[in-house]
Amino acid sequence: MTVGTRSVVCLGGANVDRKLRVAAPMRPGSSNPATARETFGGVARNVAENLARCGVPVQLLSAVGQDAAGRALLDGAAHAGIDVHAVQSIDGALTGSYTAVLDTDGSLFVALAHMDLCEQLTPDWLAQHADVCRGAALVVADLNLPAATLAVLVTAAAEAAAPPLVLVAVSEAKMARLPPRLHGVRLLVLNRGELAAWADTDALADGVARLRTAGVRDVVVTLGEAGLCHTTAAGELVCLAAPSVPPEAVVDVTGAGDALAAGLCHGLWTGAVAEQGWSRTCVHALGRAALTVQSAETVVPDTERFPPIPF
Repeated sequence: MTVGTRSVVCLGGANVDRKLRVAAPMRPGSSNPATARETFGGVARNVAENLARCGVPVQLLSAVGQDAAGRALLDGAAHAGIDVHAVQSIDGALTGSYTAVLDTDGSLFVALAHMDLCEQLTPDWLAQHADVCRGAALVVADLNLPAATLAVLVTAAAEAAAPPLVLVAVSEAKMARLPPRLHGVRLLVLNRGELAAWADTDALADGVARLRTAGVRDVVVTLGEAGLCHTTAAGELVCLAAPSVPPEAVVDVTGAGDALAAGLCHGLWTGAVAEQGWSRTCVHALGRAALTVQSAETVVPDTERFPPIPF
């Protein structure tokens, strides 16, 4: 069961991913030989591409610079099936970048995010796209958006006829951008560190309970290779294991969390979550993440490799 041709609208970061993987154990304070790869990224853009490659109509609302990187990013997104006609191109600005330094096993050692352009995505910018958001089947926003813009989105989502709103965390540092009242948020996706940063507690159940008290309807907490935990309609917390991926098969963890978030959004878009609850959709989403860590690409381009969609 789908919502027909109504689009998913993704708002937030769109940038270039630069990934460097060291050839030997990291030596801080010294030059480390590494291999390098450049792909397109940004949480909102990655979620959008994952959805588009599964046949979901999706529109991206973001900003890039009027530079070679911005032009290439928009061309690549359009080629993947994303509607990018409303992405703002800003003269004199550099397209955002995310530089990830990966350890020898493909795990993240450190990442540097240059996302200044997202500060241009103000409430006034959002107002220009209000009709697009209101007509969407689902609105997905990452926390690269300014706090004021997120507050407007959450307030609008609480209206009776508004489409469901999914928020996707991007870092512990940006958890402070969440408004205190989160009524209207259908789903919040974040990892354990981001939850602890927001809730000021390492107790997972307590942190999730605080999010629900703030108004979030459902929460998914990702736990890396351990899997995830999701809430139920009754407010219980259910934990699911991730598929086993041999260490030698891990190529690059970049984009795995975004693939998982896209799998969750797909379950909302198809209606699978409404019919079956979260568990089967979460299993599907974990499968997407497992495939992504085995690929050098931030988004796996071969949709046939994705596990069957749960109905």
